[in-house]
Amino acid sequence: MIVKAIVTLIYGVIIAGGGIIGYVTARSLPSLISGSVLGLLSIIGGIMMFSGKGAGRWLSLVAALLVAVFFAFQLFKGLSSGGAVGRAAAILGLSLIEILVLLLVKSAPGLPR
Repeated sequence: MIVKAIVTLIYGVIIAGGGIIGYVTARSLPSLISGSVLGLLSIIGGIMMFSGKGAGRWLSLVAALLVAVFFAFQLFKGLSSGGAVGRAAAILGLSLIEILVLLLVKSAPGLPR
């Protein structure tokens, strides 16, 4: 659970930071709100995992799935219109890694799941 918690905390900080960067560069209030809320949910989930609460894993998984779905749409929209897709592809890839870590990484024997 320690690996999951650490990865989730890092992911949450990146997502929250991305929302702040989106607001600063494009004055996008939706980026600020969604990035901050979903990043904070991931951070809370990571903290809950550190304290042995299994609900933290599910909270973080829901947040990562929401981010992944949003950026998958952004990626396909960018691909179909010939727009920039780098940022969407990077965040989608990061979200998919977070989802895989939450679903597949097992705890070491004797440690809380």
